[in-house]
Amino acid sequence: MKNKLLGMTALAAVLALGACGNNNDAMDDAAGGDHDDHAPTTEETGDQTETAIENDEAGDNPAGGKKDGMQETTQGYGFKDFDLEIDVDGKDAVDADYETREDGTYEAEYKNTLAGVDYGEDNQQDKAMNALDTLFKEIVLDQQVTEEEAKKKILNALEIQDYTKFELEVNFEDGTNLNIQENK
Repeated sequence: MKNKLLGMTALAAVLALGACGNNNDAMDDAAGGDHDDHAPTTEETGDQTETAIENDEAGDNPAGGKKDGMQETTQGYGFKDFDLEIDVDGKDAVDADYETREDGTYEAEYKNTLAGVDYGEDNQQDKAMNALDTLFKEIVLDQQVTEEEAKKKILNALEIQDYTKFELEVNFEDGTNLNIQENK
């Protein structure tokens, strides 16, 4: 009986310590202090893009803050600018543009005639960003990706088998670029 009681006490102590954890958000809130809501960063996880965007909903900012219209945009994608144009049978099929500005705002446009989607108007920034967010999370481009890998990921994500033009320009946050220009 004494051993059972001692074991239960030890288990309760472990659970209580585990519940205390390292989450200071509730204490910060109660004290009225500032705290940063953020997803895991590269330093915490060792993973450059996937973990930072894994739990990120469209528009959430892993570095903190939320995208409300034209707010801060460091989405954890690993790049500042993304410009994609794909033609199928000589006609525009996909135009995707994402650009972050110096002031932290973004501009997003997405048109996919194959899927009947056209979010090119200024008042459709959120819809364009949601569509691009889904695409970016599926393709996960980084500085080490080859041109062939990038092209294959994008074509697979957009379910495009054959194309007549494929142009991609990606400007990564570290200053490197990925440029593909191919006409068939």
